[in-house]
Amino acid sequence: MKEYVTIDNAEVSIEKVIERSRFIAAAIHVEDVGQAAEFVESKRKKYYDATHNCYAYIVGDKAKFSDDGEPQGTAGMPIYECIKQSGLDRVCVVVTRYFGGIKLGAGGLTRAYGGSCAECLGKCVRVAMTDCTRAEVTADYSCLKPLRKALQGVAVEESVFFEEKVRLLYLFPTVSSTTIADIVSQITLGKALFEVKERLLAHFDANYAKSPSDR
Repeated sequence: MKEYVTIDNAEVSIEKVIERSRFIAAAIHVEDVGQAAEFVESKRKKYYDATHNCYAYIVGDKAKFSDDGEPQGTAGMPIYECIKQSGLDRVCVVVTRYFGGIKLGAGGLTRAYGGSCAECLGKCVRVAMTDCTRAEVTADYSCLKPLRKALQGVAVEESVFFEEKVRLLYLFPTVSSTTIADIVSQITLGKALFEVKERLLAHFDANYAKSPSDR
């Protein structure tokens, strides 16, 4: 699985005026090209009276950008390069311009669009998507507290089910799989059932890998 860095799901936007032209940059996380296209279209509808709605997106090995009427290479490409240089993936940025009557020239446009994109992305929350494993641990109730304490900081407890035995669903980096399994075995003296459910790309934040009592 190829790990990558993206932004969280909250849309972020900034607005600035450059030589009387109004620039509005908006960035959002997208899972696929379809979502990127929908975001671009939503901005075109919202700012239907704007002079230009330029954009760029990067989704894995797919990328696209548009100058939307600006001189070739002065809008879409700077936005694309900004996303690329930031190291982000699964991101779409639209920069809207309301022309203010003063021409900026090719260099001015490039700086305006690239700068607006950079400022917008700078306000976004970056999220690292890590190769993770989701596993279920089934153990006696007497092991619940010791398990939670032992796994604190190394695995995120996503859910717990109180049945005949307690079932806990954990998420952790795949590189830690052997360590997690060993911890579970040691704490429960080999009596717990450790079952891998899936391997996936997910955001793992050690700050949230705490037992419920510590949250």
